[in-house]
Amino acid sequence: MIAKTRPDVSLLDLLSVMLPLADRQAFEEAVATRAGARYALAFTYAHAGFYALLKALGWSGADIVLPAYTCDIMPEVVVATGNRPVFVDIDLADFNMRAEALKPALTPGTRMIVATHMFGYPTQVSAMRALAAERGLLLVEDAALSFPGRLQGDVGFFSFGPGKPLFTLRGGVMVTNDAALYETIKSHRDAAMGRLPRKEWLKRWMLLGYHYLMSKGPLFDAAMRLKLARDSSQQAERRSQAAMNGDWGQSLPDDYATRYMNFQARLGLRQLRKADALAARRRALAEVYNDALREVPGLTVASLVEGAAYMPYAVRVRNRDTIHFARCMRERGIVTGHTYNYAASRLAKYRAFVTRDYPCAEQAGREVVNLPIHSGLNARHVQRVAQAVRDVLRRSDSPTA
Repeated sequence: MIAKTRPDVSLLDLLSVMLPLADRQAFEEAVATRAGARYALAFTYAHAGFYALLKALGWSGADIVLPAYTCDIMPEVVVATGNRPVFVDIDLADFNMRAEALKPALTPGTRMIVATHMFGYPTQVSAMRALAAERGLLLVEDAALSFPGRLQGDVGFFSFGPGKPLFTLRGGVMVTNDAALYETIKSHRDAAMGRLPRKEWLKRWMLLGYHYLMSKGPLFDAAMRLKLARDSSQQAERRSQAAMNGDWGQSLPDDYATRYMNFQARLGLRQLRKADALAARRRALAEVYNDALREVPGLTVASLVEGAAYMPYAVRVRNRDTIHFARCMRERGIVTGHTYNYAASRLAKYRAFVTRDYPCAEQAGREVVNLPIHSGLNARHVQRVAQAVRDVLRRSDSPTA
């Protein structure tokens, strides 16, 4: 099987976590330095840091502007902290918020703009920063799928869970240059998000071993085949359809308020050493994909943009669900996905906040497919995936299909 994504966990990475040579603070400082920021704080999840930011600010009833095509957890946090999400449509070229559509979305109650670097594509932070400065708004960068990256806004968030540019089991880091804001958020984190039950401590160590074993080819193949046997493509497609109908949702995980562990920080310090190499690898594979999939009917390839992280490699497939694209690719031994198969504005729990149409976000939700891209792949694997894509789309266009 060719996996959609797979953490890059070496034996040296695994051994590094056993030696108590560094802690959470050392990792925070290293990430801050890499991001060109003065301060950093680690959390169990990146969205837990976003939650801590909103709670520490003490806002209630504020309008928080986000792209309409984003991870559902972001507006979930906004609502959970007593604030209101305001959605803005995206540009299908890079799946990021359209800067020209931002100004009309601002209200007298707007307090924050969330600039998301979707799939690792750099968004138009400079234009948003100018508008934020003019209106006295806080500019937050959601860089969960983009690392390495430099902080341009007031606050930035990186994520290090499975399927992210770097892997520390789970977790995220907030960076900022604002000393007062840093101290406020740190006080909230340490007081309200510092617990670590023994059960959670043990679970994370076990998950580390699991991910290390699953990063090896044969074991991953066996586990993936078992998972696919239990979770049929019909079930996956029903979930996809539920998302399109606005019935899909998630909630804050039970462990979001727990502490980021020191062994995760040691793994993160090891991962930082290869951040540039991993990013270069993905860029090279993206170029191979684009050459192999250029001008395939029914497919829009990913844009090649300087500085993009390609995490994951996102294409658009016309009639994706109608032609059962994911199932057909699985039958060919290739796992694909559609990380965000919904426009957040279409989800039932946010309909009360929707004030306009978001056609590009909804089209992205219907069409986006994430093709495999990770350090375990080479050009030959990419060519195999590309050939499978061509076969599936050619079959779907056949009169007898």
